Amino acid sequence: MLYSDAHLHVNPVKGFGASKIAKKFKSIGGWFISIVSLPPYHYGFTEPSIESYRRVLEILQREASRAREQGLEVAVFMGLHPAEIDYYYKQGVKPDKLAGLVDQVLKLIEDSIKTGVINGIGEVGRQHYGTSPERFVFAETIMVKTLILARDYDVPVQLHTEQGGFATAYSISQLASLVKTPLSRIILHHANLETARWTEYFGIPFTAPVRHFDEKYASHKWINCMIESDFIDDPERPGVAAYPWEIPTVLNKLIEKGVVTEEQVYKIMVDNIARLFRVKPP
Repeated sequence: MLYSDAHLHVNPVKGFGASKIAKKFKSIGGWFISIVSLPPYHYGFTEPSIESYRRVLEILQREASRAREQGLEVAVFMGLHPAEIDYYYKQGVKPDKLAGLVDQVLKLIEDSIKTGVINGIGEVGRQHYGTSPERFVFAETIMVKTLILARDYDVPVQLHTEQGGFATAYSISQLASLVKTPLSRIILHHANLETARWTEYFGIPFTAPVRHFDEKYASHKWINCMIESDFIDDPERPGVAAYPWEIPTVLNKLIEKGVVTEEQVYKIMVDNIARLFRVKPP
């Protein structure tokens, strides 16, 4: 069996880094990982400047190369997490100055897509926790701009949103329709079961957190489902998310119990990854 992780983070400053993660994942049948950028301050870059994001991009490039050296297929994503908006507001950055920084970062992302340095955008979206309406709207505005980039450059965009079931899936489908972004280029990250049902209904691809992928979740005959660990690679926050190597364990148990077949797992682990990330399976 081959295994993939559709959304994880690597942090060579604090954690394992991509080489160790990829080597271990490869040893248990891993073939693909999607590396998603962390906010700059997770790497120690606290200055709200474009230079901080350039340094994040350098880390992403280097870490992707190290994962590929271990024999994995890799997709690289860079974005502006909605939590970054809250972080900069708390630092006292004025909204007009922040808007200027956002435009610079989006230009960096656009240029990186053009040159093939990154494969997509993410994660971007809306806060799933309590925040001010102003910050929520600011984050959503960034998401809309990245949906346009995803449309123009035909790349996937990974969205971080609230888990609002119908309301979440409906709003994303409506926004995508307004800016004419194909739903096949959108990936709703970390979908709980109710939200997954509605994203599937609207035809939006999604990633299921492996720790939530229980018998009830797995029993649905999903069309656009992928699995993620959402590993954050931070030893100071153990257990916040799953490890990539938990994915085979969870899926194999589901196969043993007869909840899913090997064919269904292959579709999720290989076919959907190849189709939605546009990568070549082994």
